[in-house]
Amino acid sequence: MFSSVIHQLRSMLSTATTDSKPKVLILNSPDKAPSEYVAQLKEMVEFHSIEQGSHDVVTGRIAEAVKEKGPFVAYVVFINWWSRPFPWPMDQALVGPLVETGCKMISSGGAGYDFVDIKYMSANGVYYANTPEMPALRTADSTAMMILQALRGSSQREADARAGRWFDPATPLAKDARCSTLGIVGMGKIGKFVSQHMQHFGMKVIYHNRNRLPPDEENGAEYVDFETLILRSDVISLHCPLTESTRHLLNKEVFDRMKKDMIIVNTSRGAVIDEDALVEALESRKVLRAALDVYEFEPKIHPGLIASKHTTILPHCAVANETFERDQQTELLLNLETFIKTGKPINAVNDV
Repeated sequence: MFSSVIHQLRSMLSTATTDSKPKVLILNSPDKAPSEYVAQLKEMVEFHSIEQGSHDVVTGRIAEAVKEKGPFVAYVVFINWWSRPFPWPMDQALVGPLVETGCKMISSGGAGYDFVDIKYMSANGVYYANTPEMPALRTADSTAMMILQALRGSSQREADARAGRWFDPATPLAKDARCSTLGIVGMGKIGKFVSQHMQHFGMKVIYHNRNRLPPDEENGAEYVDFETLILRSDVISLHCPLTESTRHLLNKEVFDRMKKDMIIVNTSRGAVIDEDALVEALESRKVLRAALDVYEFEPKIHPGLIASKHTTILPHCAVANETFERDQQTELLLNLETFIKTGKPINAVNDV
C-alpha cells in the first residue's frame, strides 16, 4: 500500500522548486519517516518545530512560534504516541494564531477527526487532512483478532488457565463463526477489510452505512437498515466516526432490542457506546462478551468493563505495529507535499 505513496512522494519531491520556501510549523519531527524524503522535502519548505505537551502548553508554543517565526502556511502534527498527554482538542484555542495569520492546511495522524473543530477550519478556509490509509488494514487485522477472541471467549479461557481451572465447564462454549452473522456499522476502508477478513472464517456479513455502497464494492456483504442490523447480528463491530448522531449509538434501548448472547466489538471511538449500558448488558448476559480497544473517557476504562470476566480490553492499540509510525508520517508528508504543490492536501476531510 505504502510503496505507491512513497513513489508518489518521490516523484513530487523530485520536481520541487526551492526558489521560495513556505514556512511550515511541525509538532515533533518526522523521525520515523524515510530520511531521504524528509531531506528532500526540507529543500522545498522551511520547517520550524515545537515539542509535544498538554493542550495548554502546545497552545502557548504555537502562539510563540507564530509571533517569532511565522506566518506558517501549514501545521503538521507528528504525534509521539508513547508520550502523553496529546495536545487535543484541535480547536480555535490551539490553532487560532495559525489560522489568523494565513495557515491554510492542518494535518494530523489517524483516520478519526472527532477531536478537530472542522466547522471552524472550514469557515476560515483551512483544510484538515487525516491519514486514512495507514490505519485501515492494521485496525481491520486487530478487529478480526478481537472478533475471534470474543467468539471463542479466549480472554476468559486464558484467565481460567492462569488460575489452574482446566476447561471450566461453567464457562460458555465458543460460538461458531460459520453459524454467526456479523453486523458492521460503518462500511468505510476499515469496515470493508473486516468484512473480507471475517467472510474467510465463514461469517455472514451484513452492514449499515449512511449510504449503501455500490454493488461492486459490497463483496458479499448485505446492506440493511440499522434496526435490521441490531436484530439479526450475532456480532456487532463498530467502524463509524464519532459524531453527534453516533454518540451512544449503542445505548440501553438498543441493547434491549438485540438478540440474547450478543457480542460487541469496538475499534472506532469509545463514546459510540454508552458504557454504563454496556456494563449492565454484560451483567444481565444480554451481551455475552465484548472486545474493546477504545473507551469513552480513555485512558480511563469503565471499572465495570475491567471487572467483567466477559470482556477483552486493549489500550487503544489496534493500529500499533512496528511500521505504523513510519507509514503514518509518510502519509502526513504526502498531505503536506500535495498541499504545497496543488493547494489541497490529498486526504482533505473538508471543503473550503
